Amino acid sequence: MWANRTVRAEVIEWALETIQRPDVLYLDTETTGLGDRDELVDIAAVDNGGRVLLNTLIKPRRPIPRDATSIHGITDEMVRTAPSWTDVYPRYLDLLERYRHVIVYNADFDQRMIQQTCIAVTLSPPRATWHCAMKRYSTFAGEPDRYGRGYRWFQLGQAASRLGVTLVPDHTALADAQTCREVVRAMAATL
Repeated sequence: MWANRTVRAEVIEWALETIQRPDVLYLDTETTGLGDRDELVDIAAVDNGGRVLLNTLIKPRRPIPRDATSIHGITDEMVRTAPSWTDVYPRYLDLLERYRHVIVYNADFDQRMIQQTCIAVTLSPPRATWHCAMKRYSTFAGEPDRYGRGYRWFQLGQAASRLGVTLVPDHTALADAQTCREVVRAMAATL
């Protein structure tokens, strides 16, 4: 079932505008977990042309739990010599100065994890205009959620598959940021 035509057209218009903007950044993170004490272990960003702007592991302040490693494959050994968030933060800030629109698949989560990692190391969370590609795709797909209060959310791999995107997210920040970009481009191409 499709969303009503007007709402779906609005998502397509957003996608079209997004892929044409010079100040768009597609971003993804991987973390030590989902809780309010967890922090970043991987961050990547690409621009509208697909150019990699940031791609780095991050050494967290605490060990990476096994259940998190089982999802993204990042181990304590892999981040042993990685820069800390304090080291990566200036590069991230510089990107946000040039790219004001941050597109993320599940933006609420990544934004929260960046903010709480900043706060944990006494850095000010930077400002940006965040856009959630997951919520946009949810509206685009138009399938009601099981509670009848909105649209069903899809994992990034599901959205990519349904749109015929050949990139497959693999729970690395770079692959997921690249796949997010392709999902937005695929929605724009449906006009």
